[in-house]
Amino acid sequence: MIGSWLKAVALGCAVFLAGSLGGPSARAMGDEPVMGRDTVTQYLTPAILEMIFPGSEKVGEVGGVPPSAAVYKSGRQVGYLFSTWDVTQSKGFSDRPLILLVGLDLGGRITGARLVHHSEPMAMLGVPDEEFQRFAENYKGLDVRTGVDVVVKLSSSASLALGQENFSARGAPGTTDAAKMDAISRATTSSLLMSDAIVRGARIIARSRGILPPVRTRAARLDVDRFAPANWPELEAAGAIAHLRILYGDVTEKLGQAGADGRPAVAPDALLVDFYVALLTPAGIGVNILGKTWYDQYTTDRSADDQIMLLAANGAYSFLGDGWEHGDVLDWVEIVQGETTIRLPTRQIKTLPFVHAEKPPDLTERALVFFPGGGEFDPTRPFQVKLLVTGATTVGRRGFVSFGLPYHVPDAYVLQAAADAAGGRRPDEAKESRADGPPPAARTGVNWMDIWRGHPVKITILTLALSALTVILFLQNFVTRRPRLHRWIRIGFLSWTLVWLGWYAGAQLTVVNVIADIHSLFTDSRWDFVLVDPLIAILSVFTLAGLFLWGRAVFCGWLCPFGALQELVSMAARRLRVRQVSIPVALHERLIAVKYLLFLGLVAASFFSWDLAMSGAEVEPFKTAIVLRFMTEWPMVSYALALTAASIFVERFYCRFMCPLGGGLSIFGRVRMFNWLKRHPECGTRCRICETVCPVGAIKRSGEIDMNECFYCLDCQVTYSDDRTCPPMIARRKRRTERPPVIGNTAGLSTGTPLQEQRR
Repeated sequence: MIGSWLKAVALGCAVFLAGSLGGPSARAMGDEPVMGRDTVTQYLTPAILEMIFPGSEKVGEVGGVPPSAAVYKSGRQVGYLFSTWDVTQSKGFSDRPLILLVGLDLGGRITGARLVHHSEPMAMLGVPDEEFQRFAENYKGLDVRTGVDVVVKLSSSASLALGQENFSARGAPGTTDAAKMDAISRATTSSLLMSDAIVRGARIIARSRGILPPVRTRAARLDVDRFAPANWPELEAAGAIAHLRILYGDVTEKLGQAGADGRPAVAPDALLVDFYVALLTPAGIGVNILGKTWYDQYTTDRSADDQIMLLAANGAYSFLGDGWEHGDVLDWVEIVQGETTIRLPTRQIKTLPFVHAEKPPDLTERALVFFPGGGEFDPTRPFQVKLLVTGATTVGRRGFVSFGLPYHVPDAYVLQAAADAAGGRRPDEAKESRADGPPPAARTGVNWMDIWRGHPVKITILTLALSALTVILFLQNFVTRRPRLHRWIRIGFLSWTLVWLGWYAGAQLTVVNVIADIHSLFTDSRWDFVLVDPLIAILSVFTLAGLFLWGRAVFCGWLCPFGALQELVSMAARRLRVRQVSIPVALHERLIAVKYLLFLGLVAASFFSWDLAMSGAEVEPFKTAIVLRFMTEWPMVSYALALTAASIFVERFYCRFMCPLGGGLSIFGRVRMFNWLKRHPECGTRCRICETVCPVGAIKRSGEIDMNECFYCLDCQVTYSDDRTCPPMIARRKRRTERPPVIGNTAGLSTGTPLQEQRR
């Protein structure tokens, strides 16, 4: 019976995996990009060309820096076709190539975008490929000068809590004319990365081909592409960062007071504030200060002519001031350019927790100021940033004094637009005069904090549940001494894990998460991408901490929705008196090795071919059973149902023998520091009751608990404390009941009455 059952399951796995490997992949269209070969040629088909440039007749050679191909219709050029991989080295959430073919007309509008290759984990977890394609198609007709705001739709509960129906997935203050693009449901990060790849790539091509002049007439324009590494002192020496040092003596000289802003008198040469200003729009400045990831984020989602400025300070004086965000404009800083004084609205300001520049000074305040394109601020002209300092005058009244910091962006970061026009060259010839290519490509960052703000109810519920689980596990002795309480806690928590965490919230960790984290250790991946899905991030951190305390058991035994489904099905089967299959010890020891082999095989395959590893990861039924709730194609449903049905006869069949995620967590769970499960000296010698009680065969004949296979159901601990079942506890109870109780009757003792007589 066991052999036929295993053969049936193996046949089902083989059929399912054959369909997964042989059919079209929902995650990756085409082969991996060939290094050294342009991906336009590799992925372009007549159907894709017709979709991006309808009615086009000819595509020129791919060339130029960055590479693109001219597209012709009726004998004349109508635009350019480029690959986001060739231009920006675009990558997805999985840190694998994310490749889109994008068309750009000569007016600076996107004619179409087609996703031709990706390896996004969310596709494996149930997001249809059509959703990714539909998102890319939304960019058709977009003017690349316009900013793009990727919008996340909120749940009804979150909408009620926040008073809004959606929110921007980015953290920078947006422009009112930014195009709104709805993010792919449950794939916010992938949406942001696709958006940045399309818009940033199109802007680079447009600027390099002369398609994207500044919206306003300028004598010069900023170079937002060229980049060379430089640290903070080098930027300051070149004039890219302006620095103003204000001493207490400078303030007292103008105000005639003992201290600035009501502070006690200090030495005149004591520092009041070091004030810094830098225009971050040029890549040569912004990338070096913000880092490539955050520079891309803050520029891609805004208009092409929007400007970014850094204000930073170190010292006792705050240029922001207390409660600055509640005002309309910033009180202590203003910009003077020619005859124009520019006040800074607080809605255009965002504080920074840190800068990514090398060798920065100590900074107590950092803020970004966003200037909309077409406004009165001209970044190519000299301007002065005025810092206002308040204090008490000699006559006892409040007053202020201003200190000006001149700034002029260095010529190295400015392109002379007039020089390009004087030669009379066509836009496609202008690219040849550029000696510099696009800036080094890097992944685009996302502001995970704003995504978290969109799910306050879910985060609160999960946090409370994990806190409750922690209390349960730390107070396991209290729980296990009360079998009925333990039973209801176990059933209740597993039901919550399956229904709310799994079927409602879709928070199912998979082996893909572990493999992606492993790759992050060997690549330049940013760990902030792990935080973009709040529930998965919280679960991952809790599971990681649990590895040190309980091993794999804290997740596999309590927080895995598919594991909960199997155990609840097994409970129901035993309640209905379904006969359970007993697997011989020798066979059991060999079967548990399968999950380890699967995990190691998937990890090894991921370094050889990510797509092969993702196809192999389909061995997990999580997408079908949990994320899609069994509502998908019948082969996948049949496979998931077969594994679920197996738990009717063998509890947690999939978890014990096939789960690569469980195998990986078991390997990493070897770092466990504590052993919370108690054993009697008689366990495994004169008594083997717990061995038969354990539903997953995690207790060896020696009485030792194999924590690699334990799911921490605590059934053995209930037996351990049961003085009606556990022989050592039965003997202890008998000794306790047979020993006469001690009665404190000192009067009887004084009369010489025998102790036994008194107790009777």
